[in-house]
Amino acid sequence: MVKFAELANQNPWWKYGKDFQRFDKDLAALHDQRIPIERKSVQLQLGDAGVIRGCRQIGKTTYLKTLVSRLINEDVESRRIMYLSVDQLIGTRRELRSALDIFLTRNMDAEEVYIILDEITALRDWNLELKTLSDSGTMQKARLLVTGSSGEALRNTGEQMPGRGLEGNEYYMKPLSFREFTLQTIDAFTGRARSNELVQALIGLKKILQATKLMVEEDTDKLAERSNMVLPFQEELTYLFGHYLRCGGFPVSINSYFKPTAEEKEWLIEPKVAETFVRTTLGELSKYGKSEATARQLLSEIITRYGAMYSFTGMSDTVNHVTTTDYLDFLEKSFILHILYAIDLNKKTPKYKGKKKVYFLDPFIYYSIKSSLTGTDVNETISETIDNEIMLSEIVEGTVVSHLAMSRETPYLKEKDTFTWFYYDNSGREIDNVVKIDGGYRGIEVKYRNNVGLGDVTRAQGIDDYIVLSRDDYDVNGNTCVIPACVYLSILERSEHNL
Repeated sequence: MVKFAELANQNPWWKYGKDFQRFDKDLAALHDQRIPIERKSVQLQLGDAGVIRGCRQIGKTTYLKTLVSRLINEDVESRRIMYLSVDQLIGTRRELRSALDIFLTRNMDAEEVYIILDEITALRDWNLELKTLSDSGTMQKARLLVTGSSGEALRNTGEQMPGRGLEGNEYYMKPLSFREFTLQTIDAFTGRARSNELVQALIGLKKILQATKLMVEEDTDKLAERSNMVLPFQEELTYLFGHYLRCGGFPVSINSYFKPTAEEKEWLIEPKVAETFVRTTLGELSKYGKSEATARQLLSEIITRYGAMYSFTGMSDTVNHVTTTDYLDFLEKSFILHILYAIDLNKKTPKYKGKKKVYFLDPFIYYSIKSSLTGTDVNETISETIDNEIMLSEIVEGTVVSHLAMSRETPYLKEKDTFTWFYYDNSGREIDNVVKIDGGYRGIEVKYRNNVGLGDVTRAQGIDDYIVLSRDDYDVNGNTCVIPACVYLSILERSEHNL
């Protein structure tokens, strides 16, 4: 059984009120961060249950503690808010029930309460307790928010709770997109700039980006119009994109990268940050009875074939097809990688049995895992990748795949496999991304090199318009746009359900 003292240790605001931040390790760490990462707020109505899905180390716990602080500052009574780190305190459903009973008994007179359950997927069948809570009528006076790192566990259990306030209240927490990275780090770059010219350019860029954004489904005319607003700052965006490709969009990697050095010249990620991420990721696998050795072998194959299309049947000589599919599916649902399926444009359906591509969700994940697999310092891995034109292009490809997914996805209702794929045919022609747009299809290719023109577009019957993402070339003609990748990604907005 859970004791009240154990709950009180996880809820310091019960004792200290607004001053709890001074004694909370997660919020105290924010004061040491060079870049305080901001996310969208979750707005729940009374009786609602919200779910946040995201991988480990993405900042879910800090987000929740910041939410608690905001609620208290908005004059919500601190004793009406309960936070539980389920993976640290709760081992059984009985213990979860005990913790909820203690909190709710203390708040029998309350008109509303807040229940926050962090890493709920660490507990098997957690949804059954919440279902009981909902069916008892208690949820009518509660706002419930849960998080988890296993997307599969959250989805499978969430589907068993229809009509209990989950509808429309599921969110992703993923690495920052390049647009968000730029808007949230540009002041830090401005502060480190050594020339007044660069300072003024970055200030101007920030103002323009704040006023300029693009939804992925908007037509190429709108793309040309919005990109023209940003193009004068292409040099600065190229500079910022280079840094983004080095550190990725994880709060921990960004703040490690921006940590001041003695002379503030080097931009490095602390090796322990990458090591912690890999340890945590592999630890998540072992919790679900999966082999670390098998996972490492498959991850090594992914890195070796990065950006290529292949069948999972022949992916490994020692891991069978069923196991390969199972592990990759788990890693995708744990927000480590993307599996990109091909589309049959004649049938307008995905080729689930055809060749596939696999990309990591973020450059930081790629570097961390490759560093662990090769025994190379993470910063050496980053430099080797960035300095190799082919490898760099593959990292940009993966970055674009992630951004396109984030641009439209909504948990459960609109997963990425319902609107984004890639294309190939028997003659060897290939289009990196095919996005469903208003009943039609748009081809989006990455050609991250110099001297890219309209003639470099791969065309296929059934695709209405085309975007080619170059390194620095720009051209527009009818339904085809060539645009620098950094410009396109800087204005591409994320979906409302990506925090």
